[in-house]
Amino acid sequence: MAVRIKTPADGMIALPREVLPHVKNAAPDEIKLLIYLFADPETTLADAARELGVTLARAEAAYSFWRGAGIIVESESGKAKVAHDTSAYRNYDSETLSNAIEKDGEFAMLCEHTSEKLGKQLTKNDYSSLFYLYDFVRMPAPVICGVVEKCCADGKNSLQYIFKKTVGLYDDGIDTYDKFEAYLKRLAAINSDIGRLRRLCGMGDRSLTPKEQKTFDQWFGEWAMPFDLVKLAYEKTVDGTGKLSFTYMNGIIKRWHESGFTTLEEVAAGEANRKAEKNNSSFAEDDFIAAALNRGFDD
Repeated sequence: MAVRIKTPADGMIALPREVLPHVKNAAPDEIKLLIYLFADPETTLADAARELGVTLARAEAAYSFWRGAGIIVESESGKAKVAHDTSAYRNYDSETLSNAIEKDGEFAMLCEHTSEKLGKQLTKNDYSSLFYLYDFVRMPAPVICGVVEKCCADGKNSLQYIFKKTVGLYDDGIDTYDKFEAYLKRLAAINSDIGRLRRLCGMGDRSLTPKEQKTFDQWFGEWAMPFDLVKLAYEKTVDGTGKLSFTYMNGIIKRWHESGFTTLEEVAAGEANRKAEKNNSSFAEDDFIAAALNRGFDD
């Protein structure tokens, strides 16, 4: 049996010497988090914050300090977990924000672009929100600029809304400008299809209800249903009920989606098979009833 001799290194936490130059500038939260992360490298920021008795925002701020110092290096698959609670982002101090604007051209460009699009002078909280997205979330500045431009074009001129939208895109894996451009193209196609459906249904220029918007987004977005199939579902709904019913129409589209149909040909073949199966089932029921009746007469 192998015997393991306990050495003085057992149960100890080893820190790299590169930490030493940064210790004098590190706050207590930053020192505590550093020790905790090296003691348990697999932990999450949320767990570390809970164990250390600090808020998630303070843990994230401490994390950013050590990442900025080069002590913590993330792999592509190990990106920091973003806080969904938008009130939890770090309220960076004025010196940190001023240094970032002065020394980081990309961040300065991001701030200038945002101020121009919002049509106002940014506040300290605005700068903190942008720096959180840029520094902690590590969303590229061109992507954040793109989100700002898109939100403003849609009449959403609130930095809080822009913040939430950016975090949501990051969580959906949209973290490069190429991915953001693809997202915009897909969004434009969805909106185009929704516009065509509105005209087909004679909905005019009225605003969609939240339920209608959710339903249409699901059809064209989540389910990626081609417009031709949605149009066919509309025709079947009107033919079958004599009126427009989005509930009835949704039942048809949902059935096609669950069956994996994406073309008119697939729908036609699937509906034919469904009808044949229904007829066969009816024939089987008729045979069963006839046989039962015959047995009764024979008895």
